[in-house]
Amino acid sequence: MHLKRLLVALVVVPALYLYIKYVPPLFFFVLIALISYLCLLEFLSMYKTNLLARHMFSLFGMIPVYLTYKYNDIPISAVIAVFLLISVIRLYGKKTADNAIFDLAPYWTGFFYIPFVLSYFVKLRAIGTELVISLLVIIWVADSFALYVGKAIGRRKLYETMSPNKTVEGAVAAIIGAVLSTLAMKAVYCFTIPAVKAVFIGVVLGIFGIIGDLVESMFKRDAGVKDSGVILPGHGGLLDKMDGMIFSAPVLYYLILYF
Repeated sequence: MHLKRLLVALVVVPALYLYIKYVPPLFFFVLIALISYLCLLEFLSMYKTNLLARHMFSLFGMIPVYLTYKYNDIPISAVIAVFLLISVIRLYGKKTADNAIFDLAPYWTGFFYIPFVLSYFVKLRAIGTELVISLLVIIWVADSFALYVGKAIGRRKLYETMSPNKTVEGAVAAIIGAVLSTLAMKAVYCFTIPAVKAVFIGVVLGIFGIIGDLVESMFKRDAGVKDSGVILPGHGGLLDKMDGMIFSAPVLYYLILYF
């Protein structure tokens, strides 16, 4: 398992770095739109939604990413359109009204949880490629610290009902890893922020990375699955790799804007 993780990382990480760093904004939008489609598809698959409906809605979910790329915003009209679409999907997908609100919930939750939030990667890329690269490094380092420290010395459960394998020791290690990698990114890219501010950003991103991980674990336990998918050997689904970043991307964006 660890060998598979390492091999995937050795291939994916350099390719992703080069892609983010050097491709034009249009191609970065295409990447995020594709990730949005695949993650939303995994999410809806976990809840065993209608096959055709989940593919159609996942394609539709790429629109918020496009609107962010084009206008740097998602208008309220797009949110209304999503509500109308999922209502129509439910109306004609089943012939009874039983459990209608529960049938709508995966689509509605998935829209805000995945494409709506992933669009913040496009916002970050518009400010600078180094922000996207830094966020990926920070969250991946934090995840690695949590995994290996948790396995080595983890004793106290962090939130057993949601994620029985996560420990307090692993969570503390994740925050330390996030802080260290934030300071490293500050040095690499010569970010003109005080070290204290960088430490604060690292702590916040580390915490929200953990929260993102726990939220996805909550959804998986609710759906009765271990992994969101099998797209990445040794890593589970794509959503399993994006969970911490999904929460951290908007947090980093607003920290940059207002902090």
